[in-house]
Amino acid sequence: MNDKKIKLLFIVLGVVSVVSAAFGLFYNITTLWANHSGGFEELNRKENLIYFHKAFYAMSTFCIISYILLFFFGLAFLKRKTSYVPLFVILMITEVIYLFLIGFVGWGLSGAGHSIAAASGVANGGLMAQFIILFPLWGSIVALWAKKKIQNTHLTTDSTADRE
Repeated sequence: MNDKKIKLLFIVLGVVSVVSAAFGLFYNITTLWANHSGGFEELNRKENLIYFHKAFYAMSTFCIISYILLFFFGLAFLKRKTSYVPLFVILMITEVIYLFLIGFVGWGLSGAGHSIAAASGVANGGLMAQFIILFPLWGSIVALWAKKKIQNTHLTTDSTADRE
C-alpha cells in the first residue's frame, strides 16, 4: 500500500476520533448540566436511586477523560504521528472493558445496581457514537496495521538508502 493511502487512513482515524470525542464531550457536558439543574431528581426520588449521583459523576469523569484522550490522539493521527497508536489501542480496549464491566455491575449488584444502571444510561451515552460504528474494533485494527505499514515502508526505504 502506498504512502498516500496510509496517510488517508490516519486522516480517517483522526477525523473519526476528533468527531467522536467532540460528540462525547458535548453529550457529557449536556448531561452534567441537566443533572446540575435537577433534571434527574424526580427519577432519583421515584426509583430510590441513592447512589445515582456518585455513579453518574464517576462514570462521567471516566468518559470525559476518555474523550480528551481520544481528541488528543485524533489530532496526533491527523499529523500522522504513529507513536500514539499503542496508547490509542489501550484507550479503545479500556473503553470496551469499561462498558462491559459497568453493564455487569449495574445489572448484577443488588442495592447499588439500580443506581449504577440508571446512571450508566445517562453518563455513557456519549460513548455510543463510537460503539455504533464499532470504532474501538476497526479503529484499533486500522491504526495498528497502518503503523506497521509505515514502519515497514520506512525500514525498506532506509535500508535501500543505506545500500546506495
